[in-house]
Amino acid sequence: MILPKPLDCCLGLDIAKAKLDACLLLGSRAHHAQFDNSQSGLAALRAWCKKHGAPAPLTVLEATGRYGDLAATELHAAAHSVHLANPRRIKDYARSLGRRNKTDRIDAALIASFGTTRALPAWQPASDAQQLLRALMRRSADLATMLQAERNRAESSPDPLVSKSLARIVRALEKETATLQAQIQTHIQATPELREDIAHLCQIEGIGQRTAAWLAAEVPRHLPTARAAAAWLAVTPRVRQSGSCLRSTAPVGSEGNRHLRRVLFMAALTARRRNPRLKAFADRLAAAGKSKMSVLFAVLHKLIKISFVLLKNHSAYDPHHHPLPIAKN
Repeated sequence: MILPKPLDCCLGLDIAKAKLDACLLLGSRAHHAQFDNSQSGLAALRAWCKKHGAPAPLTVLEATGRYGDLAATELHAAAHSVHLANPRRIKDYARSLGRRNKTDRIDAALIASFGTTRALPAWQPASDAQQLLRALMRRSADLATMLQAERNRAESSPDPLVSKSLARIVRALEKETATLQAQIQTHIQATPELREDIAHLCQIEGIGQRTAAWLAAEVPRHLPTARAAAAWLAVTPRVRQSGSCLRSTAPVGSEGNRHLRRVLFMAALTARRRNPRLKAFADRLAAAGKSKMSVLFAVLHKLIKISFVLLKNHSAYDPHHHPLPIAKN
């Protein structure tokens, strides 16, 4: 195997709520600075990179929530090649180097070093319509969790005053949930691309409106292949082999988009029973001795790959798993 040639320039960012630490690796030299996590701070960061002769370097930051969204979006718009790294990979890389100290400055240098050692896929922001749908869907999921928790407390509360308080909260959450669901439907109907994508996804037996909305909201369209989409969701099996003692296929891990994994697991349960082709596929695996959970994850794996192809190509569903091109008027 030919190893990729290490890069000689990379910008590593360690993101916090108010500040970001930057390390710009240029050959054997490392330049460090700290900036505000704001539009003005990012403008100063771009000017700092330009001053050092790297106006648009490969930029690596950890995918650790909302604090990094502004930096990723602004730097991508400024022609930086941005990579959002899995924090676990950065942590494992630090361990491989024997690093024991941890500061924001050290983390920025570590992230920049990680970016110079391998070819990394470029991140692309979702469309404005997809970002809004994602925010609405995630808020709806949060409300559903809170509502279920309050209902559980209401069922077990013996105190009348507490029960009245819980009842008020339940009513408010139910009202807000209904409002949010209406906003989601309004947004989908007002966005032709989302409306068509969800209609195509609903043609897959086992996927309903809610699951289709989650897929349209969460699946990144810039991934190159359906296989990459399955890897992004972390539903690909892992081979474990060592000598003659260890030779097995490990179950999938707990990585991946937690929102999408949850709803797709329920969709896989339905598709296992109702989708003729996926049912036949699952039955073959079960007959070969695969466990029930392995079979379900295999069905989930198929669902995300089929769904990705439909979303990537904006195509209709063919039960033989071949996307049909959209008719042009």
